Amino acid sequence: MALLLLILLAQTPTWRAEADQRKNAGDALGALTALERAPATAAIEDERGFLLAVLNRRPEAIERFERAVKLNPAFAAAWFHLGVAQWLDQRRPAALEALRKAAKLSPQEAEYWNRLAVACSDEGLRLEAISAYERTLKLQPTNLGARNAYSFLLIDTGRAEDGRTQAELVLKADPKNLAAHSNLGFAYLQKNQVDAAIGVYRRGLTLKPESAPLHYNLGLALKQKDQLAEARDELRQAVRLDPDLVEGYYTLGVASWQAGDFDDAATQFSAAVQKKLAYPEAWYMLGTVLKQQGQVIGATAALKEAIRLDPGAPGPYNLLAQLLRPTEPAESRRLFAEGARLKAQKEAEQKAMFDRGAAERPRRIE
Repeated sequence: MALLLLILLAQTPTWRAEADQRKNAGDALGALTALERAPATAAIEDERGFLLAVLNRRPEAIERFERAVKLNPAFAAAWFHLGVAQWLDQRRPAALEALRKAAKLSPQEAEYWNRLAVACSDEGLRLEAISAYERTLKLQPTNLGARNAYSFLLIDTGRAEDGRTQAELVLKADPKNLAAHSNLGFAYLQKNQVDAAIGVYRRGLTLKPESAPLHYNLGLALKQKDQLAEARDELRQAVRLDPDLVEGYYTLGVASWQAGDFDDAATQFSAAVQKKLAYPEAWYMLGTVLKQQGQVIGATAALKEAIRLDPGAPGPYNLLAQLLRPTEPAESRRLFAEGARLKAQKEAEQKAMFDRGAAERPRRIE
């Protein structure tokens, strides 16, 4: 046995032995240096790329992964590594294609399908993401993170009952899973079972009282029940716990506006646009509130910004036209006409401005 080991060691190239030794010691740079003496095979190029990625030399890593797949177009692992590196490097279309090739070449790798699902979801390719999550869960049914993401997408694409089933499967495996509580509440909201959603969110908050997304989601549900005082309390908690929760300021502003508290509404909408300048819904609502307060100059500026950011929404045109009618009648008429034209293209202004982009959509917990 000892003799066989000595023979194997003698047959191992010195660069291979040194690279393995360096990797085992956590010396990525030393391993990379050793591999530079190796022949340029697809496997070696992939290994070099991986080490370069570990060293945070991403552009060089991508070049190595590209060489690997050029040398062996059927090398699934290299396509996967290339896709991950390109994604981190913000080369998203190329990354998606690489991840698709990896999953196609090695369809039994759950990790490949899961990474593809995450990328598709981030890019808004929700149906492809759902399909990729289904492949992930078929191979890896205990992956609760993937099941939660799958549940959220199902609910968000109108399959609330299917999404609820997935959330309940997660809770069966892990009764304290906050993401599953959040998804279950979302499913109930989509099914217009608001009281059930409120109960789920409250139970989730007993598990983690400092969860900003759950406070936000509970605030949304309470707002749907016109329990505005409680809704505002929950939304304030949400933005206190997560000051960067832009939707929290916006939704709190809407709730305050509905409650007739225009001063607080203006404060919250102002906070929303300070956190996210490109937020046309918040600019529109800020202009609405300022107009109601008689602040013509501020309202005009806010509405013009809403139009600049989203020239296809009719609401700001109509409101700005009302403001300008006494002083700029010609411009007012033009704005009214444009607003009417745009409104005719949409089902309703409410859908265009308040529901666009899930402005009041429950927050997903990762």
